Amino acid sequence: MFEVRYPDDIPVTYRCELDQHLLEDVKFGLGLSIREAHEMVSKLLREGLGLIVEDVGYSGLFDVPDPDVVSLGEAKSVCARHIKTCQMLLECEVDRAELVLRNSIEWCRFWSLRAPTQELREMFAKSLRRLVDGPTMEVEDG
Repeated sequence: MFEVRYPDDIPVTYRCELDQHLLEDVKFGLGLSIREAHEMVSKLLREGLGLIVEDVGYSGLFDVPDPDVVSLGEAKSVCARHIKTCQMLLECEVDRAELVLRNSIEWCRFWSLRAPTQELREMFAKSLRRLVDGPTMEVEDG
């Protein structure tokens, strides 16, 4: 066991380097405190969500895969993990809405190119425009 003191956070005693790397990836990757990272990782483990991410054309914890590289099956799996992560981020005491918005924009961009049907691609392109341009005062039909 060893202790790590963070200049911006509480000191933490880890059992092994793997625990440290896992929590620090979440802490720094998502901009969370170490307590928030621990809570999120613990919840993910309790709920049985996979934390092992294969090399599918992206490098970061919260990065959206390259639409030209990843298969749709892998993309759906990564997207599902991101949805759960966004949900947990929005439930945190610290405001992480901007991070969730950026991730939502990237997924809309991805699905506007790779959704399985033209109708779905158009729907995601429309959602992307709304997220990027912001809300409008117009009332939309349907």
